[in-house]
Amino acid sequence: MRSIFLQAGQEIQTRKIALGFFIISVFYIIGSFAIGLVCSSTSICSFSNGLGRTPLNLLFVLFTFVPIWIGVWIAMKFIHHLPMKMLLGSSSKLDSQLLLKGFLAMLFLGIGIETILQFIPAVSKYIYYESNKVLFLSDWIKWFLPVILFIFVQSAAEELVFRGYLLQTIWTKSTSYLYAVICPSLIFGLLHFDSQSYGINAWYYCFNTFVVGCLLCLVTLHTGNIALAFGLHWGGNTVSLVFFGIHGNLDGMALWLTYLDPQSEAMGVALIISTIFIILFYSLWALFYFGSFLPTFGVKETK
Repeated sequence: MRSIFLQAGQEIQTRKIALGFFIISVFYIIGSFAIGLVCSSTSICSFSNGLGRTPLNLLFVLFTFVPIWIGVWIAMKFIHHLPMKMLLGSSSKLDSQLLLKGFLAMLFLGIGIETILQFIPAVSKYIYYESNKVLFLSDWIKWFLPVILFIFVQSAAEELVFRGYLLQTIWTKSTSYLYAVICPSLIFGLLHFDSQSYGINAWYYCFNTFVVGCLLCLVTLHTGNIALAFGLHWGGNTVSLVFFGIHGNLDGMALWLTYLDPQSEAMGVALIISTIFIILFYSLWALFYFGSFLPTFGVKETK
């Protein structure tokens, strides 16, 4: 598989890459701020009790990612003069089968692991779930499809930026695709740094998302389409937002909640173990289907 832009024989200038990413960021910041103002002015979806503490409130949080789609479209059209669909894959189409496989695999894997862990005394002693007493099952069912749809919008927006736009454009500047994998993943990880919520564990969380970002880039390069990364991201976020959540952290739709302190030592250990297992699962998948941890195509020849 070759980079979409390399197929067209184009090398994207660094200033254009930076300008495009700046435009995307501005649209996200301004859009999020505008949506936040609307929510803060109404009692229906107010953020006064925290982000995503009710199903409707969570929908508005996820809706803040819609401006990213607009920003990516504008960057592609007016900066690079290329259609946004080119970011989807070598065929410029989203592979629906890969999308569904990724979503279902992560959904069942995530639910299965979280359930099994509850039967391991050494784990359940620190991380155990209780049913969400604030959320009625009838409300959960009513909001299920809209929330799932908006989680897709949110996940897909991040994939379009990091595994689509940045991965593709940075690769055209480098003789090694690994540079294009590490750079957007580093940005992806740093944007998840939250010392206020996680304390010292913010570094572990940041590293975890950096590793996830790298592996999703490799998944995209292996398959030649960002659909599988879409699906995996979508499924993972669905597990953490719709089924198993952390109390006080976007927990408006989670059926079961854990009261684990994000700044606790147990959370730090959980993040480290989670990172190790993510690498293990990716390695098994890549070796089984492609026979190699890294994509095996050649690097771009220097001009």
